Amino acid sequence: MLANLPVAACVARSHVARNPWQAVWVGTRLLPGPVARGLGERTRGPLSVIAAAASGQRELARRRLSEGLRGAPPARARRLLAAAAATGQWTEVDAETADRAPATGGAAAYVAHASGDLSAAEQALDGARGPLDRAHRRWLAGERLVLTGAAVQTLEPSRSRRTGGRAVVHVVTNSLPEVQAGYTVRTQGIVAAQRRAGIDAHVCTPPGYPVAQGHVLRARESVLGGVPYHRSLPLGRLDLPDRRLEAYASAVESLARGVGAGVLHAHSKHDNAQAALVAGARLGVPVVYEARGFLEDTWASRGGSTASDFYRWTRATETRCLHLASAVVTLSQTMRADVLARGVDADRVHVVGNCVPDAYLTDPAHGAAVRTRLGIDPDAVVVGTVTTLNDYEGVDVLVEAAALLDDPRVVVLVVGDGPARDRLAARANELSRKGTRTRVVLTGRVPHARSRDHHAAVDVFCLPRRATAVTRLVPPLKPVEAMALARPVVASDLPPLRELVGEDRGRLVAAGDAGALADAIRGLADDPDLRARLGRAARDHVAAERTWSAAARTYQHIYESVCEGA
Repeated sequence: MLANLPVAACVARSHVARNPWQAVWVGTRLLPGPVARGLGERTRGPLSVIAAAASGQRELARRRLSEGLRGAPPARARRLLAAAAATGQWTEVDAETADRAPATGGAAAYVAHASGDLSAAEQALDGARGPLDRAHRRWLAGERLVLTGAAVQTLEPSRSRRTGGRAVVHVVTNSLPEVQAGYTVRTQGIVAAQRRAGIDAHVCTPPGYPVAQGHVLRARESVLGGVPYHRSLPLGRLDLPDRRLEAYASAVESLARGVGAGVLHAHSKHDNAQAALVAGARLGVPVVYEARGFLEDTWASRGGSTASDFYRWTRATETRCLHLASAVVTLSQTMRADVLARGVDADRVHVVGNCVPDAYLTDPAHGAAVRTRLGIDPDAVVVGTVTTLNDYEGVDVLVEAAALLDDPRVVVLVVGDGPARDRLAARANELSRKGTRTRVVLTGRVPHARSRDHHAAVDVFCLPRRATAVTRLVPPLKPVEAMALARPVVASDLPPLRELVGEDRGRLVAAGDAGALADAIRGLADDPDLRARLGRAARDHVAAERTWSAAARTYQHIYESVCEGA
């Protein structure tokens, strides 16, 4: 594992070429968590922005940036904005922060870049000759090539190909154990089930991952739960988006040759699809593209403009990749409808919804122990959610429903972490001080291995998502895990949730309506027989249609459809 230390140094050097603050960012990511947190809390200026972001304190990083820009001279403002860029906070430079930045030169380029207007950023850098300006200009050129899909523009669609390979290479953005999210849990579930079914499936992550994310002591290959993860840790430069994509395609090609792949299976986003499509064209191997979400809609849900270069180019490139793939997989019928609206042939578009391991239906879970540890009465009706605390998840609506309930029988349990956590905790404390009798408990992040026990501690799973472009299309994974444990679901009435929950497995309420949510919770709290009936129906649905072993069989049929002679 120590052999990766030179790789980390190489990654850091490559970042220096792009942006001096990026080198500080990489260095900070390699510090122990408490040290990085301490730097973020006690320092000021660009280093404070970098250290706060490195320790996971994204809200603090944004606040430091906003405070630092207030009245800052142009040179200091540029350093602060460069720090924001280096820590991947393009989408977090909000309108108020941008208004505090200088309107010309390199600083204006950073702000334009943050808003997704790459053309405006390039114009702002016209005539600028400083080292940061030159590096930023080259970065923008490389990002334009990736966002516009230059690497796949000359490729031709292939509907099926004769191939002698039997292995499958999954091409993904990130993975367990470094990133714990629905995306990575789905990858693990799919590949583990495929390998149990006799498919020689492997996972390929992007060049530099996870060393560039601060996880230095990682081997080039690792096995997690029987799933082999292959890391591409090249010693070459990864300092520009187009170079990184070229290295990515080469890594996918090399792994595919090594394992004898007959199919490349890329998963959102389009960077992964482009790498797989280029490698597939070189090898004569078909590509399945799994659209787990639409990056441009996620961008828009966070305040990005649909008129921006980023939105328009990303949407066009995602669509191009969907057309080039031999087959397309989506997670819901609503997502399938979106893909079809882009002109993709209906017979090539398949739905494989979120699932759970078969063991979720049989192995015991320990919800009582979780309740005891959190001081929750065994007789309480626990209404809970397990999620990343983003604004669009609407957990604030659930907390407001707790205030309206004011019922000592009910406990609201929020499991997870994310940008909205501090605001949710402040509101929960405020309700407690006011004497609200419905208790709100926030656990913070828990390891994925323990999430099932937290699901089991809940009587009613709640999914109060707000209505956004993303939530109207993309279904989450966590409610399926709750349903496998025979828990009814109360969810916002959005198309993918309506498809999952229906009226026979839970209750649907208007998105963003705390009063309607409180009424639904009250109805279930008052009727344990109804909770049990809905929960049984939810479990039966999962057992029949939503296990990873069932998904593995569906994927096998898809692979056979794109491989002649399979």
